Amino acid sequence: MLSFQLRKSLREFTLDVKLNVPAHTLALIGHSGCGKTTLLQLLAGLVHADDGFIELDGKTLFDAKQTVMLPTERRNIGMVFQNYALFPHLSVGDNIAYGLQGVARAEIAERVRDVLRMFQLESLSEAKPNTLSGGQQQRVALARALVKRPKLLLLDEPLSALDVETRGHVRAELRTQLDQIGIPCIVVTHDYEDARVLGQEIAVMDRGIILQRGEPEEVRERPANRFVAQFVGTNWVADDQVSEACGEEETRVLSFDPWHAVVTREPVSAERQWRGRIRDRALYGHALRLWVDGDVPLIADVSSHTLRENSFEVGDDVCISVASEHIRQYVTRAQSADEERRDASIFVRDEPSEKQTQVGELWRPASRIRFLRSPLTAAVALIAAVGVGASVTTYSHAQGAGANQAGHSTTLTAFVAANATDPFNAIIQAFEQRHSGVFIQASYTGTQILQTQLQQGAPDDLFLSADLSHIAQIKKEGLVTQFYPVSHDKEVIVVPKANPAHITSLADLGRKPVNLIIGVTSVPIGKYTREIFQKANAVYGSAFSTDALAHVVSEEVNVKQILEKVALGDAGAGIVYQTDVTPALRSKVTVIPIPATLNVIATNYIAVPVHAPHPALANALLRMMVSAKGQAIFQQFGYQPLSTVGGNE
Repeated sequence: MLSFQLRKSLREFTLDVKLNVPAHTLALIGHSGCGKTTLLQLLAGLVHADDGFIELDGKTLFDAKQTVMLPTERRNIGMVFQNYALFPHLSVGDNIAYGLQGVARAEIAERVRDVLRMFQLESLSEAKPNTLSGGQQQRVALARALVKRPKLLLLDEPLSALDVETRGHVRAELRTQLDQIGIPCIVVTHDYEDARVLGQEIAVMDRGIILQRGEPEEVRERPANRFVAQFVGTNWVADDQVSEACGEEETRVLSFDPWHAVVTREPVSAERQWRGRIRDRALYGHALRLWVDGDVPLIADVSSHTLRENSFEVGDDVCISVASEHIRQYVTRAQSADEERRDASIFVRDEPSEKQTQVGELWRPASRIRFLRSPLTAAVALIAAVGVGASVTTYSHAQGAGANQAGHSTTLTAFVAANATDPFNAIIQAFEQRHSGVFIQASYTGTQILQTQLQQGAPDDLFLSADLSHIAQIKKEGLVTQFYPVSHDKEVIVVPKANPAHITSLADLGRKPVNLIIGVTSVPIGKYTREIFQKANAVYGSAFSTDALAHVVSEEVNVKQILEKVALGDAGAGIVYQTDVTPALRSKVTVIPIPATLNVIATNYIAVPVHAPHPALANALLRMMVSAKGQAIFQQFGYQPLSTVGGNE
């Protein structure tokens, strides 16, 4: 049994979750940025909670009041990453055995044989990961996590790396595998279909709290509020005709599936009927799914038979009706905004039993439900096209306030390289304090994705690039007229606290057998690492760069993934930016400096695009960032001031 109650202050909200998870699979679902992955990191010990506790099979892993903080490597937790994190130079068998350092050789062989048999991988034990299908790679990743015989298994978006055609059968296969494990499993996903298939239970999260927990079909059929309903793809309507009889704290709800909705141009003779305008449409299996806005937002599926008689386009006014026999009626308890977080823990049972579901205990008015939108929404779809696997996150320091001051505020959009997330968030707050009524919405991801968005015409007021070639290219294309350096950083070596490879210097990366993780060549950290290796040839011998690269077992797009894998002991060393090693991570890894004569100064650059919607304010923000005040903020997060390095631009 896993039991925990955790509180962690994040940028826009406070994560506050209490859960008990027995020996089955709980699928945790919610939109990007709602706190799902942070919760996994808290459980794994990669991030410190502000308050709370974690107990696993009666053993305390974390207790804020008792100052207990068991290190990651002693928590006996298995973790499967989005991209599986297999070492390309190792065979399937060696990948699985990698985590069994310190175990007797005979026992390693026995454990590896057991999991190879369990996941039907015996015939692939000598194969390399690049020869495997997506489903086979996933099985290897699971086998490697389970060969340590963990007490808890955490899976972070385990199907996100798969194409649509592969995803269906791998999803079903994964469900079968998870059912065999017999330990608590938490699967994080933003896809309800994944959650429905994988989880015996699902828990829907929004802005750091659990809105509803229960069996998948129960949550879909009886969603606790409109947010849950829209997330799982069903309809939720407050029944104004009868709700007055329920009392002030209760609301009677009508819920019905999209395929039971009837769409017409004009009103029909029906007891339940609503008018609205089509906001969006998309093929959904053999039907056309319509998203209709009106007094009540609704989802409706139009059959191919109906489409032959009448087409429906975005912007059309329509009527939605549903027959009484297809309506589910139940009562929810409405809560005030102040009660929502205070009572968050009551929405989850301590001992969830079969056929139980947690519904109707939290309702949030539609006006309080905010779906995070930004010009970078389409960047998720671009990730595959440009070959970059970085995630896209969005932060708006005062979105709520901006909404409340409609018509009296200005929102700036900033495209920001992910490495500058923390200092830029602080700059947002400082700038907004000095400019009343101005709000900044920042989208953070890899520079290449941001560049592509800008090239495709996405509106943007400020562009912060982590790569000189990217910002030089958009200047060449006329998207910006000039750009400026805004911060300097440097690279460091990180090793696990135990330091099993005994790495003490850059020279050791070429001389000692170490499993090394570095960035891919298409991202700045990867290019800088290779530059460092080339420069080191003059000091450590002409073969140094070749020897060091021969030790590379994994190349990552995201620097934070390098840090996570090193902290978990999945690699003996990694090279990251100095500023990425936050105070929380310093308790997980040891930082080894790279000699200044061999290091590479990593520079961030900023520019105001030619077609910025708010050029005057954007230029004011740029000037603040390069001013003494802005530079002081960068220095607070470990960046070097611009004045300390000259002649590199």
